[in-house]
Formats: sequence, C-alpha cells, structure tokens
Amino acid sequence: MRESVTYVTQSKFFSPAFNAAIFDGPIRIYFAQYQESLALKIYFDLQERFQDARKNARGIFKDRARNIFVMLYPTDETFHLSFDGAAGGDLTQGAGAWTGRSIARTRLGQDFVVGVRGPLEEAELGELYGEVDAIVKASNA
Repeated sequence: MRESVTYVTQSKFFSPAFNAAIFDGPIRIYFAQYQESLALKIYFDLQERFQDARKNARGIFKDRARNIFVMLYPTDETFHLSFDGAAGGDLTQGAGAWTGRSIARTRLGQDFVVGVRGPLEEAELGELYGEVDAIVKASNA
C-alpha cells in the first residue's frame, strides 16, 4: 500500500497545493488545508453513504491492493495541470471521455484517481459520490 501512495505523490495527479490528507482504508482524500471543511464533509458523507458497501469494498480493495485517491484541486489551474492532455483514452467521465465537468476519473496502475476541480459546489457532491460508487461497484464485479 505504501508504494501506491508514493506513486500517486510522484504522479502528475499530485499537486504541490495539497498539504493535507485524510486516509481511511482504500479512500484517500488529498486537499489544500483551507479545503479541510469540504474534505471532512466528503469523508463523512462517503462513510454514511457506503456503510455496508464500504465494508465490502475495504476488503476487496485491500485484497487487490487498490486505492481510490480523491484529489480536491483548489483551482481550475491546478486541476488542468493534472488532467489536461489525459483524455487520450485513460481518462473517463462515466462511460466517455472527460469533457470539462468538475469531476474526472482515471486509473493510476491498479488504483483510481478522482479529480475534483475546485471550488466544488454543494450540488456537485452527488456527482463525486456517483464516481466513487461506480468505482466500488466495478471493483465488486
């Protein structure tokens, strides 16, 4: 598991703006310190939303040595530095290529990266949870 974390922090998806993180099993949230309240809200919402599925996913992700990295980019610029140019087939938006939404998802080896272009509006949280849900469901299959 340590190798995955090292790998993500050395990847194009990691930003120097990230100076805080929340680790809970396979879900790891990276963010800028001033985004702490949003990161905690996401963390607690994910815990509530995926209570039973989370327990199953935790075992599956642990067995398969996978993580879900949720990257809360504080600005448009930091998001685009990581996700622009990645749409060459490995970056997905649900079933298609990323087309400018606030949420992007891709693979990093066996792990998943969910990029969130900040600032994120409350109404967009459901989209983020949907991406995490899709990853968990696909991993259970």
